[in-house]
Amino acid sequence: RRGMLTAFVVDDEPLAVKRLARMLPETGRVTVAGTSTDPVEAVAAIRRSGCDVLFLDIEMPGYNGFQLLEALGPRDQPLVVFTTAFSQYALQAFDVNSIAYLLKPVEAAALERAIDK
Repeated sequence: RRGMLTAFVVDDEPLAVKRLARMLPETGRVTVAGTSTDPVEAVAAIRRSGCDVLFLDIEMPGYNGFQLLEALGPRDQPLVVFTTAFSQYALQAFDVNSIAYLLKPVEAAALERAIDK
């Protein structure tokens, strides 16, 4: 088993970012390399962070989650876990090779299963 995962969290809702940035380290398996509430600015920050996994909201102003991944490009794309309040994007999420799709509010058990993947 490898060491700690590093994560980056992108969500336009500051409370959602704060909650996930608190929950991830509580698992004992993830450190948070960075967070952003601005999906456009997040692209460069994600590249700089070298994170293993991206926890990404879908409906955001500027870029939605899918547009952010497109802007990031396949070469710089970490593993993706979508975190959203909307279930209708699940099929599209798996088309872009996300490893998990978590509905908000994210529950600890669902977060643990996503980290296991």
